[in-house]
Formats: sequence, C-alpha cells, structure tokens
Amino acid sequence: MTLGGLGLYRDVTPLDSVLDAELCIQPVQDFGFARELKDCVITADEFAAACHSQPIVFTRGNDGRLFAAAVLALPGADGGNVFIEKSRLWRDGEYIPAFIRRYPFVPIMNGDKLALGIDRAYAGLSKTSGERLFENGQPTAFTQNVLQFMAEFQSAWDRTLALVKALDTLGLLEPFQVMARHEQRQQVLGGLMRVSEAKFNSLNDKDSLRLIRNSGLKLAVAQMLSLAQFEKLDRYARQQSPTPSN
Repeated sequence: MTLGGLGLYRDVTPLDSVLDAELCIQPVQDFGFARELKDCVITADEFAAACHSQPIVFTRGNDGRLFAAAVLALPGADGGNVFIEKSRLWRDGEYIPAFIRRYPFVPIMNGDKLALGIDRAYAGLSKTSGERLFENGQPTAFTQNVLQFMAEFQSAWDRTLALVKALDTLGLLEPFQVMARHEQRQQVLGGLMRVSEAKFNSLNDKDSLRLIRNSGLKLAVAQMLSLAQFEKLDRYARQQSPTPSN
C-alpha cells in the first residue's frame, strides 16, 4: 500500500488570475474520476466521521514516515472504489474523504507560499456557467474558501503525521494484513499498521494522559473502531460484481 490518490489528477497547472480571468467551475457530482482509487490519505480531523464508513489504517510513505489512509477497496476488487455506485455517484450516507472532496483543486507550494492548482482535465470547467474563480483580477469568495480549505487540510495533515508518530513512539502500533477472496483466488493487502488493543489497554496513566492532551486517544479509538468496516467493503464489492450468467 502506498500514498494513494495522486493519480486522480491528469493535467495540473497553477491558476492564473489573467489567463483564467473567465474560468468558472461546476460542483463535482460525477465521482468517476476516483473510480480506480483503492485508498487515499486521511487526516486526524476526519477520523471520527470516517470510522463509520471506511477502515482507517497506517502505512509508510516513500519517505519512511507513517501516515493514515482510508481503505476504499479490498485487494483484487475489479470494480475499484466500492463507494462509487454504477451511477458514478458516491454512496449515499457514506463519508467522502477530504482528499477526494478537494478535487479538482490541489495545493502547490511555491517556496513557503501556498498556490492553488487545478486539474485542467476536469469536465466541470467552463467560461460560461458555474462559480467564477476570479473577479477583477482577484480571487472570488469561492476561491478564497477553497484556499482556506487547502490550508486547513495541510495543517491537519501535518498534525496527523505528528500524532501517528506519537502512537508509534509509545509502541502502540502493530503490523497486520487483510486477506480477500475474489473469484476463487486470495489476495493480501499488506504493509499495514493498526493500534494494538492489548497495548492500548496496558498504557500507563502518564502516557494515557499525554494521549488525551494531544488528541491521540480519540485518534486511536476511532482507528480501532474503523476496522469493522472491512466487512462493509466486502459487501459493497459483492454488490458491484456482475451476476454470473447461467
């Protein structure tokens, strides 16, 4: 498992107040762009909501740091992301990770400043209808809100990395793997970490208090609860599978 999701974007360039003076955007309703996404990054701010929809796991990125990810499909699931229905809508009532909600926008760091990029391949771009991105050479209120969302996402991401590192430092994480059967074959989703319930229950008072103060306790509990959602992934995957012909 790797830092998934970056493949959502096909043609990213920075927004430009001159070149994009007339650019408008329609809201995302078709989630077909995330059809092949089997996992995506998730921040600690989302754990409480996401744990009722997706399994949350920890894994290591290419830089060796542990990060949190929401699992959107079991290994071998030919239908891809099980939260996207055949209508290309997100399943009603299920949580949509912020990483996906921010599409087609993406933050671009320009030195120490945050710039806003956009996927030019997004079908909802127009010069005639939708939300204007610039007005008189300045970002509109809509664009300002997107920038704020990006800044908050980045801040939450940084906090999440620190919290997951704290859990690891306390020795609370353990490796595990998920096995899935698909059309008479078994596949394994490996490279995963989870909070060990046994180690969590044996925490001393000092370390427990430290977790409470830095929100790590809520993070750990939500992650453990979320693992029950693997059963849902299997159920949704079976719903996606075509019915065998007689």
